Amino acid sequence: MINKFLKFCISKKFDKNREQIKILVLLDKFYNQGNLFNKILSKFFFKSETKLGFYLHGSVGVGKTMLLNFFFDNLNEIKQRKHFNEFMIEFHDFRHNYKLQGKDNSINAFVGNLKNKANLIYLDEFQVTNIVDAMILGRLFECIFKENIRVLISSNTKVDDLYKDGLQRDQFIPFIKIIKRFCKEHELIVNQDYRKLGISKLERFFYPINDQTFFQVSSIFREISKDKIKKPKNIFIKKRNFIIKNYFEGKARFNFNDLCGISIGAEDYIKISDHCNFIL
Repeated sequence: MINKFLKFCISKKFDKNREQIKILVLLDKFYNQGNLFNKILSKFFFKSETKLGFYLHGSVGVGKTMLLNFFFDNLNEIKQRKHFNEFMIEFHDFRHNYKLQGKDNSINAFVGNLKNKANLIYLDEFQVTNIVDAMILGRLFECIFKENIRVLISSNTKVDDLYKDGLQRDQFIPFIKIIKRFCKEHELIVNQDYRKLGISKLERFFYPINDQTFFQVSSIFREISKDKIKKPKNIFIKKRNFIIKNYFEGKARFNFNDLCGISIGAEDYIKISDHCNFIL
């Protein structure tokens, strides 16, 4: 795996970072930790204490997602990769539809369905921001680990700080205990934000807000949307319509309140991103 990664770095013109290589070694060890032996013990004697999850956290731009993507792509495994928000949206949709049928045990049913599709899941950008998720994640992940589904997780936050200062956080503590029991937690420490390397010369942040910066922003968008047809885009999201008024064939312009001043959330932002390749 290490040799593959080094070749991958050369082909992509990435730095060969020692800390990333260390994490890759730990990932490889986690995945190959006595698989056959533990399965035999688990089947005939007792449940294995082998960790089923790998929780990788670190600052933004240090290469967590790149590293886990590489590792995931090189696994010969029945697997699924999801952004954490997408995973939770799917879970809540499944649970809602399941309850409409008058059935109980929606969590077990969801995990059973997941087990039929994957032995390993990779959840990118793990974060907990609302009480609904906070209260249910403990039961959900307890069920996932009982089914011996392996989990890879990337996050900007260490486990103990998840949902910190959140509403009724005491109800989230069982989840933290489950993650600590079943997961190996590691931090990727790199003194570099790789997102900023090779970035285009296009300015992305304008300050202060005045006539000059407004003119700069407008000039950039005019250039980006030149020769594009303006046609409002209607996105249908769970019986709701979200209209992008300034839409030019994938290029969109919003004001702050369009995106942050109304009651929309992760699912809406994902759908908007599906239809836009440039947002101002």
